[in-house]
Parts: sequence; C-alpha cells; structure tokens
Amino acid sequence: MCAAFEFQGRGFQPGKIVAGVDEQGIVRHVWAGFARAEILDWWQRKGAVLLDIPANRFAERSEITGKLVWGDVPDGMILRGLLDSQTSKPLIKIVTRASTKQEIEFFHHPRMPLLEKPLFPGHSIAVDEEPGLLF
Repeated sequence: MCAAFEFQGRGFQPGKIVAGVDEQGIVRHVWAGFARAEILDWWQRKGAVLLDIPANRFAERSEITGKLVWGDVPDGMILRGLLDSQTSKPLIKIVTRASTKQEIEFFHHPRMPLLEKPLFPGHSIAVDEEPGLLF
C-alpha cells in the first residue's frame, strides 16, 4: 500500500504533510490513506483530483516479517496520488494497485503504489528543512 516513500533523501509516511502537483500547481496536505486504482473513476466522480507525487523510492510493509521492503521509483515516474476534498480539510491519498506475482514474492504485500508518468510536468518541488514537509 506504500507504507513510506523517500524524496530527495527525506522520508515520508502517512500522517505527514506531503506535496503533490495538480493542474493548478503545487498542493500540500496530510497524507491520509489510500485509494484503489480500480475505483479511481468513483473517486473522481466524488470530486477527487489526480496528483503527481514526486518520489525516489517507496516501501511496503512485508506481511511476513513486518519489516519495510524498499523499491525504486524509475526515473521519469511519480507516485500517483489524489486530493480528496470531501472532508473538512483536503487530504492526499496514494493510489494503489494489485501487486504482480513477482512483487508479492519480493515485497510480501498484495498492493503496490501506482507508478506513472507525470500528468503535470514542469513543477519543481524541493524538500524543506522541516521533517515531513515537502515544498
């Protein structure tokens, strides 16, 4: 499901403020959960907006050992996120998909973050000095 990710050497996990890019530019909100790729159309009908979330690598928590297993985000790819504005404060969710057989063997987890090419290229996001924040 993406238990954590790193960008520019800094780690991020659910409950922390992360940045993403939508068609309006850079947004910053709390990472609060996940959205299944299989029902993205439902999220979008509810008003959710797709986001590009920059990351260099991500981790899944092994269902066998309980430890984080890290994988790289290929160059030119991002984590797909969405901005859910149905709550009093907008929240960022990481979009996940079913793991392949090879991914289950490596990560020991049935869900993986959706890695895609950016929808909104051209926005530069750099890590701020404060832990857990992206700017």
